[in-house]
Amino acid sequence: MTSTQKTPALWIILAIAAISLIWGSSFILVKKSLSTYSAMEVGALRIASAALFFCPFFFKRRKYIQKQHWPSFLLAGLTGNLFPAILFSIAGEHLPSALSGMLNAFTPLFTLIIGVALFHQKFVLKQTGGIILGLIGCIGLLVAGKSFSFQFNYHALWVILATFLYGINLHTVKSKFADLHPLTSTAGVFMMIGPLALGLLAYSGFFNRPWSDHAQMWPLVAAIALGLFGSALAMVLFNQLIKWTSAIVASSVTYLIPIVAVAWGLFDGETIYWSQIVFMFILLWGVYQVNNSKS
Repeated sequence: MTSTQKTPALWIILAIAAISLIWGSSFILVKKSLSTYSAMEVGALRIASAALFFCPFFFKRRKYIQKQHWPSFLLAGLTGNLFPAILFSIAGEHLPSALSGMLNAFTPLFTLIIGVALFHQKFVLKQTGGIILGLIGCIGLLVAGKSFSFQFNYHALWVILATFLYGINLHTVKSKFADLHPLTSTAGVFMMIGPLALGLLAYSGFFNRPWSDHAQMWPLVAAIALGLFGSALAMVLFNQLIKWTSAIVASSVTYLIPIVAVAWGLFDGETIYWSQIVFMFILLWGVYQVNNSKS
């Protein structure tokens, strides 16, 4: 095998590792941002920061974008960025960041279900067992607590809704942006939702805040870092990963995201129960079975 043949596999591994580290760290950044800002402000500031970052790339690559791309940019922006950013922020007001990271592992299962239902993706019967395991793990995470004392936490449903939207986004990117460079498509996506995010910031009163308050500095830095890294850099890498592989394979970065999120949660002193760890691995095992199933 030549070096050129080996290169794609190496880049895929590096991309998965980088995305997992960035997105696995995003949950703790959301938590830190929420110490000062509302969920709407954190989500909108994250998207607005990324949109400003992509402005020069967009104007340089505008010539490659066709009229038919714009509706897909809007759909991908809403389902993969703006709505999930706000939903994860709402969940972050009530859930430990580690639990949000664990629940994010439901993304590959929704990716499969949506692919079969809406994008004519072939369903393999062997994947059924993985889906059932994934559902058990997900439901377990929704109710797990100390010593398996079950109590339903409905705030976790915000995360589940976000992962459902991620599933739609993954297939949209794979099916609609195959003819575009990932930097071009990602810039186009954020140009569509950036003005919406700025409108939400204005509506929330963000621009009327007393900026002389130094207590707001680190939460602001955390929210901007979410945009520049979690939404800008990671999305370019992720869209490239989708082009290299498939929506299902790309969504499997969620194997590592929960582990990174749990590590940050422990470092930040969050309470993490053994029952949650058990159900997280049941969910991840289900995801593995789904991805490992062959026709």
